This record gives sequence, structure tokens and C-alpha cells, in this order.
Amino acid sequence: MIVKPPNNEPLPSDPRHRAGAEAERQMAFYLHRDFASDSALLVINDLRLVDPDQPEYDGRPGVCQIDHLVLHRWGAFIIESKSVTDEVSVRGDGAGGDEWTRRYGRRQYGFPSPIQQARRQGEFLRAFLQRHREHLLGKMPPGLRTLTKLMAGTDQRGFTNMPIQIIVAISDRGKIRRVNGWNEPEIPFRTFVSKADLVPAKIREELGKHKAASSLLGETRGEYGVWSMKAEELPIVAGFLASRHTSPGDEQPCPSAADRTPPAEGSVNSGQTSSASILTGPACKSCGGTRLTAKWGKYGYYWKCLSCSANTSMPTVCPACGAEGNRGKSVRIRKDGPKYFRACQQCGVEELIWTDC
Repeated sequence: MIVKPPNNEPLPSDPRHRAGAEAERQMAFYLHRDFASDSALLVINDLRLVDPDQPEYDGRPGVCQIDHLVLHRWGAFIIESKSVTDEVSVRGDGAGGDEWTRRYGRRQYGFPSPIQQARRQGEFLRAFLQRHREHLLGKMPPGLRTLTKLMAGTDQRGFTNMPIQIIVAISDRGKIRRVNGWNEPEIPFRTFVSKADLVPAKIREELGKHKAASSLLGETRGEYGVWSMKAEELPIVAGFLASRHTSPGDEQPCPSAADRTPPAEGSVNSGQTSSASILTGPACKSCGGTRLTAKWGKYGYYWKCLSCSANTSMPTVCPACGAEGNRGKSVRIRKDGPKYFRACQQCGVEELIWTDC
């Protein structure tokens, strides 16, 4: 299913940028042809995420641009499209890395590894999702909650171990040369360097491995099938990411999580501070939007979405000790002027979670 179609902007006039855009549209065509009616595979094209909590080296908000993201219950695929009309060569660097060159006519030119580029995108995406996990995923199964709390400090499921596989898609007219028998990495999950028209088949093959390994009688395949999300959570995650797409020039001067959520000086009554998690601005549980305003109601404090008017409860789970609040008990939300704090009576940690602008 196509959650976000590719951009339909006019092709760039610069020849190199034009070739890159054409390669992305070609890959989007193949993904649409194979997955448009498949609800088990959700496709997001031309995804651009902006995250102040993953800043660039100069302090600007971090930016992650993903050509194509395919989500499924057991993980995701990041597809990096490369325009190649002649030949691209890949060789090992002797230390587990990969070196890339492309040929124009009789000359060879080196360029950055798209595999490493996509891996960096994957880590950015993982951290971005992990900080919003409370709004996207549920808790561990009841039988595992106590053990999980003891080991991880919380029974909230997350994205830390989510498989994110890499596929480098070469234009279907290009040629791939694997120097000295170079092969793609296979641990912990298979990476692919492939012609664009072959990518959908490789995705289905890998999806079959994840699905088979996750079944009760399935064959163990390393880390395949270990992580998963529920069927009803998949469209929530996809919708959230699509809603957070930011076109170039559309960045809003919103405060980062670091600006909004660290404990204020003197706000921790017991002298403790929480280091179990780094909070980020919340998102609407319905549409994933971040234009929120804080409110008080019958069941406590909540955020009202200014985009869809849905209500999202302020989370009362302590990230330090995993204690849960129940209508103000054990872990409660308190308001001090424009600031909202989450206070845990069990471990004494109190932290700022929201400030009205």
C-alpha cells in the first residue's frame, strides 16, 4: 500500500539532479506496481525528517532524507536509489567496508558508499521512532512485563531492535560489477545491491523469512522474526512518519526536546534526575501531528491536537523505574504555570515534559 506517493515536482534542469530524480521515480514505479494493493507492505516515498534532537555538526536540526521506506510488521527496508546509466563497481576495503566507483565513458569516479549512507539514515529513523514509542507501540505481553521491567526498566515496547534492512537500487539500465567477488553483508540481516526492477521480489523474499521465523513452528534464522509490531500498529507507525515529512524550507522554529524537556533546576525533589530516557515532543495518537495544546479533563491532563481535535493522554509511566500511574497515583502530572511535570512517588524522579508556548 502506498502511504506517501513520490513528489510530483518538475524534474530538475541540472543533468545530475535530473538523473537522480528519474532513478527515484523509476523505483517508485516498481514499488507501486507490486505493493499498491498489499496492506502488509506500506510504502513511503521521498520521506524527509527533521529532528532538532539529532543535530548536525553545526547545531542545525538534523535532517534525514530517505528515497523509499517500506514498512512491514517485522521491520523496514530503506531503499537508496542510484542513477547508473553505465557501470557501477563495488569492492571491499579489507576491513568490512565497501568502496564504490562509477564509470562515465572511459573514466572511473569514486563516490560515497550508498550502503553506509542508508545505514546512517536507518539509525536516524530508529532514534526518531524510539523517542515516540509510547504513542506508536503498546506494552509487552502481560506474562513478560515484570521481567522486562527488571531488565529494561520499563515494559514499554520500542524500536531499538527493529530490523532495518538496506537495499541499494541501481537504475534498471545500469550494470553492477562486484570486484573480486564482493558480496553484500548478510549479518544480522541481508543487504542488497540490486537492479531496481528486482527489488520488489527481494523484499518479498526477506518478508517471507521474517514471517516464517516469527511463527511458533518456524525455523530459527538468526535474528529474523525476533522483533515485531502488531498488525494494527503498522499503519499507525506509517501514518506517523508520513505526517512528520517536512519539505525543504518548511521547517518550523519549534523548540527541540532538549529545549523543552530537561528537568528544570530545582525541580527534582529527591535530588535525582532521570537518565533512563531522552524525551521528545509528543505526537497525537490519532494523526501523529505535533501541533498540540495541553488541557485538563475528567481523567487528568492531556494534549488536544490542533490538527484533528483528538485527545492524547499525557503518559504517566516513569522512564527511570517503570512505575505506572493510575489517575494520579504513584506517577502523576502536575502543572506549575506554563510547565507540566511528571513526578514519580516511587523513585522520586520528577521531570519537565511540556511547556505551553
